[in-house]
Amino acid sequence: MSDSGWTPARAMSPLLAAQLACFSSLEGMLQHFLDGADRWLGAFAVGIYVHDSVTGRPAIAQVRGLGSYYAQSYELYGRDHDPVVQTAVERLQVCDSDSLMPQAEWQRLPIVRDVFGPHDMARVLCAPFVHDGAVVGTLNLARHEDQPPFEEADRELAKTAAAVLGVSVSAINGRVSLERERSQLRAAFDRSRTAVVLTDMTAARRHFNAPAAELMAKHRVGARELEGMLQCEGPSSARSWDVVDDEGRDTTITVTSQRVPESPDVVISVLRTDDPARRALDPAVRAALTQREAEIAMNALRGKSDAEIAELLCLSPHTVKHHVKSIHAKLGVHNRAQLLARLM
Repeated sequence: MSDSGWTPARAMSPLLAAQLACFSSLEGMLQHFLDGADRWLGAFAVGIYVHDSVTGRPAIAQVRGLGSYYAQSYELYGRDHDPVVQTAVERLQVCDSDSLMPQAEWQRLPIVRDVFGPHDMARVLCAPFVHDGAVVGTLNLARHEDQPPFEEADRELAKTAAAVLGVSVSAINGRVSLERERSQLRAAFDRSRTAVVLTDMTAARRHFNAPAAELMAKHRVGARELEGMLQCEGPSSARSWDVVDDEGRDTTITVTSQRVPESPDVVISVLRTDDPARRALDPAVRAALTQREAEIAMNALRGKSDAEIAELLCLSPHTVKHHVKSIHAKLGVHNRAQLLARLM
């Protein structure tokens, strides 16, 4: 027991450790950690500093037991001259003034005289929290003159607390970064002028951006038609449907779908509409094909399957497939989706 009659708990609550990583913000997590931390850490003042990943300087600072004047004076006049913090950060281990140097030598340091002394900080401790070999912040403790020197038990407890803080800070930063990236991608996705549908097969969910939702409503596409349009059994697919829009005009919807290579359960579908009567092959494409190949390519562009093309042109399915292979070779494509993209 110290001369002040106060005995720290000497243990970090397992419940507290479990709760910290679940917070959605660093500020909330740090406040929760600091509630009552002075008692079980055995310090009259407790500070947590979370470093900026680029500059290495504190980006977030929360201190209990000392006022804002001290916090500002420490950043201006103390941090760069604090041997305890410097040693802890350099060695990636807990450091305290009692183990770093004799108390008499410590008391003669300018930082003790000018920064710590006026606030009755007789001894201090710093425990860095580390992630991937880099310091992401520090846990700082301070004791009065009438409180006992820091001992091995204090250092071990501070080390444990810092480790938990490091895991929690990294977890929260990771979630915040992921959510920020997700929000940016969703904003770009929703603001795109191209109609796009994103399908997550694992979650069984689809997300339509504004142009896609408008297109579906305008052409009164039902659930069954939609399922057929967006179906993608292989790495890619291309399908076309002749529909009538809400003004009674004939329109063709062409859907080109592609599975994301890194996440095959995610399918990106691009939707396009056009008037079938206005469709024509690009002159360069037309010049590369024979008359029969051009007819087959035009029907493919209109969304017809090989079997439908064979029936329309009075050809055998085998002959159509032979012509399709020739078209692929001449246009440098390898599947139906690439062919439609080349013809559009």
